[in-house]
Amino acid sequence: MGVNLLIKPFWILGIDRAIQNRLGFDAYGQYYILFNFVLLLSVLLDFGIANYTTSNLAKNANLIEKQFSALFTIKLLFSALYIALTLVLAAILGYDQSVWYLILMLAINQVISFFHIYFRSNVSGLQLFKTDSILSVLDRLLMILFCSILLFSNLFELNITNFIYAQTLGYLISAAISFSFIRSKISKVKLIFDKEILWDIYKKTAPYALLALLMTLYTRVDNILIGKLLPDGDYHGGIYALGYRLLEAANMMAVLVAMLLLPIFSKMIAERQKLEPLINTALGILVAPSLIFAIACFFFQSEILVMLSPKANNYATQVFGWVILCFIPLCFMYIFGTLLTAKGSLKILNILALIALITNIGLNIWLIPKYQALGAAYAAIITQSFIGITNCFFAYKVLKISFDKIVFLKLLLLLVFLVVTAIFCKTYTISLFVSLGILSSLGMLLIFVFKLLDIKQLGSLAKSKFN
Repeated sequence: MGVNLLIKPFWILGIDRAIQNRLGFDAYGQYYILFNFVLLLSVLLDFGIANYTTSNLAKNANLIEKQFSALFTIKLLFSALYIALTLVLAAILGYDQSVWYLILMLAINQVISFFHIYFRSNVSGLQLFKTDSILSVLDRLLMILFCSILLFSNLFELNITNFIYAQTLGYLISAAISFSFIRSKISKVKLIFDKEILWDIYKKTAPYALLALLMTLYTRVDNILIGKLLPDGDYHGGIYALGYRLLEAANMMAVLVAMLLLPIFSKMIAERQKLEPLINTALGILVAPSLIFAIACFFFQSEILVMLSPKANNYATQVFGWVILCFIPLCFMYIFGTLLTAKGSLKILNILALIALITNIGLNIWLIPKYQALGAAYAAIITQSFIGITNCFFAYKVLKISFDKIVFLKLLLLLVFLVVTAIFCKTYTISLFVSLGILSSLGMLLIFVFKLLDIKQLGSLAKSKFN
């Protein structure tokens, strides 16, 4: 977690932000739309293979000799299918042939990236966690290096194509290093098509893969629709990308916490332990800080966004303000969606994700022509709120957990105090950093006063679940 939180936010808020500031909204907007497009079918590049690999090797490390070649072959086949279907979809959606090369290169980047993830899953399965932690950020470290050359030297022209090439080089070197490490653990690699392993993966991961596909679609389709529904879609896509950047950075911490919660929830459910204490602790770890972060960003959207990008205008700051509010329902989803996943309630999650996708597409088609990127932001907050609320409702219903009204009342009170304080700071034109300091200090104080985050309970939970 520490390594990832050092490197990946720097990539988003440092390098990626600097690239957009230099290229402008139009050029970066085109890249961002195409990047989101190639992610639509990216579930084909994994289909649960990484988790399958880690799980099997953790139980029996001797499986690596047979399993690696078989899964490597399956990934090659799925990668070819992914590239073919992505190009077919590009043709169906009418993308101009002038951007097909960029689509192809971005798709190839995804293929290489997912091979790197697969090689890492073998490392993780062998319980070599320190090595895996280094490999997990190696691609970003290399891309930071190569993109810094683009930004701060005159060796190469800074444009979208070279930006994509820099990423390709980072992915390639990382994948090569991770493959070399795994190659040293096995005698030989050969192409083997194993139907039994493929069928086993399908049975174990198909519902999860469907959920991943639906979630990718309803979180990524908005930017693609911006590009398709607006005549100057690249510009508005760039505006939307700018608003989304800080959300993506914050999202990294939430994802890492969710990854830690999943095995703990699974163990507790299997052992019929009481879930309420951990749920309340998770609410204190994720939702309470998300309120501080989102409210601060919403009320000081102009000051924060201009600090990130001097080119930001009033339109961009409004988009950012509404997009950042998505972080609150996202944190609810990371807790209660993870809880439903641990329970194995994939049918409910897939139905909710399908409803969210249909709703999101409908809202975007209606709102984007009227409000441009701001319409996509409205659609995003509505969609994510639906997912957060319904995941919460069904988690309590399916697992028959007693609903702790007091905890949610405390969260509501925290929200009210933060909003009132933010309005006070804006009314009396208190400077940005002083205002953020006041909001952060008050928020953290109230979290401990309300006992939303009990350090003793958190410590005892950690000991009981990990020892």
